[in-house]
Amino acid sequence: MLQGVDRARHDVEDVRETLSATAREAATPEQNVLAAAGQIVRALANLPDVRDVTPRCNQELADSLRGLAFFRNIAREDANGRIVCSADPTGIGVDTSKRPIWNNIATQTEFVVTGDTISRRTHLPLIQGLLPLRDARGRFIGALGITVDARWLNYMVSASRLPSDSVVAIMDQSGKIIAANNEGLAVPIFARANTGSNRDLHSASDLEGQMWTFTTAPLLGSHVFVGFAMRESSLFRPTYIHVFADFVLPFLMIALTWLAIWIVTDRQLTRWIVYLRRISAAYRTGHYAVRPVLDGAPSEFRVLGDALSEMASAIQDRDRSLRDAVAQKTVLIREIHHRVKNNLQVVMSLLSLQAARLSDPAAQLALRQTRARINALALVHRILYEIDDQTSVNMKNLLELLAEQTNEGFGSERRDVRIVVDAVPCMVTGDMAVPLALFTVEALTNAYKHAYPPGQGGRICVGLAPFNGEMLRLSVEDDGVGFDYEEVNASVGARLIKTFGQQVSGEASISSERGRGTTVEIVFPDPMAVQH
Repeated sequence: MLQGVDRARHDVEDVRETLSATAREAATPEQNVLAAAGQIVRALANLPDVRDVTPRCNQELADSLRGLAFFRNIAREDANGRIVCSADPTGIGVDTSKRPIWNNIATQTEFVVTGDTISRRTHLPLIQGLLPLRDARGRFIGALGITVDARWLNYMVSASRLPSDSVVAIMDQSGKIIAANNEGLAVPIFARANTGSNRDLHSASDLEGQMWTFTTAPLLGSHVFVGFAMRESSLFRPTYIHVFADFVLPFLMIALTWLAIWIVTDRQLTRWIVYLRRISAAYRTGHYAVRPVLDGAPSEFRVLGDALSEMASAIQDRDRSLRDAVAQKTVLIREIHHRVKNNLQVVMSLLSLQAARLSDPAAQLALRQTRARINALALVHRILYEIDDQTSVNMKNLLELLAEQTNEGFGSERRDVRIVVDAVPCMVTGDMAVPLALFTVEALTNAYKHAYPPGQGGRICVGLAPFNGEMLRLSVEDDGVGFDYEEVNASVGARLIKTFGQQVSGEASISSERGRGTTVEIVFPDPMAVQH
């Protein structure tokens, strides 16, 4: 950006120099004419006949004018501005003191050129040049004037080889246009020209509103100046291009550099990083058989790809070993459950054989109740043996099977008692399923034994439902005769029920009232809620 500003400053300086040089070059013929006029009057001012206004003055001036096509007349004027000697005798006696130039001629020391005037006799445009004359004491004694045909200056200015969109004009000190190649444009453009600020750039608009840039330069002393103007659109076009290039090219280079870096980075880095990220995502989802193919990648990525492949192979081997170990463990656990179930069934068979030999009904009932408890344990092990997940038991299925087996055990004696299971699906661990199954069997056995006297049937409801958010409530309710709780508080069944509640980190309770049935329940933490 600083380079662009510096280039713009240099371009403006170049434009200024170009305008000034072009202005001087364009006005060279006119400058030669005016310089020749000044030299002619200086030479004539040294002639005694002209200086002292002798009878030969008119002849001397006429002879000097002969052969000079650019000049119309040469005249000697006295101190009062009256023509006393002239190459054109018709001008003798004419008073020229009324002209604006005469007011300051007495104070001048050099040849002075006036602006464009109209001849009173020929009505042609003329340019008047005056050289003040002084005597030996330096007193003003008049002036020697020369008249230039302005048409010749206009012709020479118009014939100059200039750019098509340029305007050149010759003007006097007051800014009046003496000659121009296009007077229609020169007048509004140079209307406010400050001839005192030479070589400075100025801006002006023409009658159509187009902006022009111009400069002025002295052409003849400090009295005649040349102005040269060009349209800003064409004059500063190279500057605009340079500034645009200086400002845009750095950003373009940055963009191209960024593009090149992006292409190289994408080909050498980014696409391999993305590819390895996809490989790692596949490994994260367990697809360890995938292997990265890094042909053409940088050596660092190939090393990283080899490391990922080795890691995937190691994980595959470890997973294979873990799966084999888990499968072996599952087989062993399943075999244990199977053998425990078989052993418990053997025990149940022995108890059945022993009960068949007893004649005491109380002893038979005790053995039957013991067999029911052992059957509950065998049922839990059977469920764990049959399912794939060796660690959890579906309580809904367990309760339905326990109800079915209990009903079969007492069904031959009490077909008027029906068991209904209303349980939500719930998964518990094997360690928790055993006390819950024993609790259910104990409660159902007690209901069969004590809730319904002979001849009175009813319904036993086994329920499992959420309780207070993160708890579960397992209940066994009957609509039997009920009892006074104090009578059985010290019984073995009551102690077992409370013990089962403690084993599942819960609390067991028994509530009953004579004639309104009995409710046995256990409230314990929901394993699923505890995990979350």
